[in-house]
Formats: sequence, structure tokens, C-alpha cells
Amino acid sequence: MQTIYGKIHNIDEDLRTLTLDIKHRRMVFYVQRSTFTRYLPYLQIGNTLVARYHTREQAKQHHRRYTVSDIVRIVKPSPRGGQELFSHRSVKNQTRAFINRIDHKLFLDLEMAMHPFYRQEDFTQEVIQAAYVLTDDTDRIVKTYKTFVQPTKHKKLTKRTLKFLEISQDDVDQGITFEAFYRHFLEIVDTYDPAVVTWGRNDAIAIAESAKINGLPALNGDARFVNLLNLHKNVFRLQNDLGLLRAYNLYGHIRENQRHDALEDAMMTMHIFNGFKAYLNDEQTIDTDAMPK
Repeated sequence: MQTIYGKIHNIDEDLRTLTLDIKHRRMVFYVQRSTFTRYLPYLQIGNTLVARYHTREQAKQHHRRYTVSDIVRIVKPSPRGGQELFSHRSVKNQTRAFINRIDHKLFLDLEMAMHPFYRQEDFTQEVIQAAYVLTDDTDRIVKTYKTFVQPTKHKKLTKRTLKFLEISQDDVDQGITFEAFYRHFLEIVDTYDPAVVTWGRNDAIAIAESAKINGLPALNGDARFVNLLNLHKNVFRLQNDLGLLRAYNLYGHIRENQRHDALEDAMMTMHIFNGFKAYLNDEQTIDTDAMPK
């Protein structure tokens, strides 16, 4: 991986290429799709950027292909020396400030009913297990909660669901209704006003979809969801998703397998959050080389 510093001469959105003036050379760089999409608002002709790229030999074309995998800094020229539009340093600083402002946290994890092994067109994924860990502004655990939830549309679980989650049909049949869980969730949110921290965005989507299936009112901003996975991708400049178990181990925990139990996953999310917060505040180091790129 090499680093370049240059001024943008041309942008081709169709080919996802940047033509840069680098000292006395003009070079064309391809940009990975996710990187191009993320930084497109800052990519303007005349701006200067610092980026990391890799080189690959194109045997058939007899030339090298340069591909930008990571953009480090983008600056817009100005009479006063330049306006910084983006930098990874500022992303980390902003994320640290955001994380440190959060007081109560509700670490939420939901498990969903899964499609059968074959594709069933009318199948709808529904919440069948829910759990959370609630912590206060000192990161002390205030409350833990776990329940099975009865599905509304497809009451009999698929063999795939039972095998993957290692649960029984009786477990879910003896659970509470989604409406009961939803009312409880809203009560906790109203009482503590926590940030609802999830690993990824699927849990927020699952609650919204299950509420709709059950004819319940939408959250409409009542809950403040924080996507901890997305914060990791921004701070560590990851192109691919980071798995929950892998993230958990990065912060000094040792675990080989993930059972996909909602409460265990909620606890893992809490420990990842605490480790991430310590990292942002320079209280813990982690091996970033162990992360996917």
C-alpha cells in the first residue's frame, strides 16, 4: 500500500476514476465503489487529497492499474491555505465526542425467524427472541432483559431457524406477543431515554417491520438508534463489515463461537462499545491489522 498527494484534475463517475496532478505527473486512479460513494460529495476538481492505493499489473494491457482503497484527507484550496473537507483524524475526534456524550445505553439484540431452506415467497421474517442490557452514564449495568417472542404470521418455525438458533418450538410458543415486547421496549425508552446501540442496522429494521405487521405505531424517532458497526467502519476505514464475534475478540476477549443467543449478543455488543470508547479515548490499544479491510 502506497500513499499519494495530488490535486484532482478530472472525475469520471461512470468509470469511478480520479485523474490527479501529482508533482509533474498526471495519473489516473480507479476508486473502489464503496470508497467512491462515501467521499463523492468532497471529490471536486481542484481539491487536493491524500489517499492510499495499491498497484496491480494488467498483463493483457501491458500497464499498471492504480486503485485507491482509502482516502485519508481532502482539502479545498482557499486564500488562507485550504479548507479541510474531510480527514480521518476529524472522524475519530467527532466519533469520540459523540460516544462520550451518550449517557444511558440500551444494547439491543434481536433474533429473527428464518426462511426455510428453500425460498418461500410469502415468508416474512419476524422477531422471535429479544434481549437488551441497559447501562447508565457510568457504564454500570442497570437492567438486563431477555424474552422469546411469538411470531404473528408464521407461528411454526422453520427447521432452519430451530437448528441455527438451537431453540425449540415450545420456547417460542411460551414467549410473549410482539406487542407486549414492543410496549415494554417503548416504556424503557420513555423512562431512561437511552441510545439504542445495535451491531448493524438489522435490529432497527426488524422492530419497524414487526411493528407494522402487528398494526402498532411506528417509532418515529422515539428511539435513538446507534449503529456501532457503522461507527467502526468509519473510524477504522473498513470496506467490509466486521462480524460481532471478531469485533468482540479485538478488544481483548477470547471466544471461539457465537451461539446467536440474543442476551449473549447484547452483552457482547456492550463490551465492544466499552472497548471502542476506551480506544477512542486512548485508554486501550487494539490490533487494527486483524480487522478486515
